[in-house]
Amino acid sequence: MNPFLGALQNLESEHQRMQKQSVRNTTSLFADDPHEGTYCCLGCKKEIKRTYVPFIKKYGISTACPCVVAEREREQLESDRRYRKGKMERVFSRSIMNDNLKQATFQNFIKREGTESVLSAFKEFVRTYESRKTGILAYGPPGNGKSHLAASAHHTLDHQGYVCLFLDFPQLVEIAKGTFKNHSKVSITDIVSAAVSCDLLTLDELGAGSLTEFEYKDLLFPILNGRQGKLTNFTTNLNLEQLEMWLYKDKSGNVLDEQGRLFDRILGSVDIYENKGTSKRREDALKRLNEGQ
Repeated sequence: MNPFLGALQNLESEHQRMQKQSVRNTTSLFADDPHEGTYCCLGCKKEIKRTYVPFIKKYGISTACPCVVAEREREQLESDRRYRKGKMERVFSRSIMNDNLKQATFQNFIKREGTESVLSAFKEFVRTYESRKTGILAYGPPGNGKSHLAASAHHTLDHQGYVCLFLDFPQLVEIAKGTFKNHSKVSITDIVSAAVSCDLLTLDELGAGSLTEFEYKDLLFPILNGRQGKLTNFTTNLNLEQLEMWLYKDKSGNVLDEQGRLFDRILGSVDIYENKGTSKRREDALKRLNEGQ
């Protein structure tokens, strides 16, 4: 290779490497040396200089370039996310997502008639996540893929670095009840705090079983009330009228959500989609039955 050409290629490689290095350290805000910590950013081309400050007889540096500011903001965001994720994993140390949902993706979702709109909605949710103001409430019969699609959105955003928490509501209740044990290292406050602080919360199987006063007042209401302004996705087998009644009274008929506050908060925070698809589990069971005959 021509030595001159080789030198040019090395110079170009070094230039590209330097452009990627947006973080630059400055020793201090004020210094005796007018050149200490100064630089010209190869990214935004801004020259950062020091200015002499007479009353302290030192040279001051006013601000970093946009590249450094943006990088520091990213580092702070990543640090915050690591902290919240660590806190979340400490509280929910055991998995509350079944093995099938752990493998759920949009690619391995089997499309069936009636699932088109909810499939499109969850894909759009992921694509527009940063600018969205509303989550998704998907309802419909059991086994038609609501949880699969919600888990697919969860996994996609989790892989992108967001702090995402997927909670099967019945299992969440069991974890909350476990805090009553003397040896429990986790409190209800820990559970609520972790669920409130995550970027995306998915509450799967909302409406399963019968709601109790404890589950409503100490668990569900504090979580959803605390998440106002944050994105939350829901799946449920109940229609809207049934969901409202599930929140309204406990299994003994005692009124919980008398003024419909929680139901109103849920409706105000989501786009609603009915999954009209048939049950994949039933179809598979019938197929096995027919094959066995």
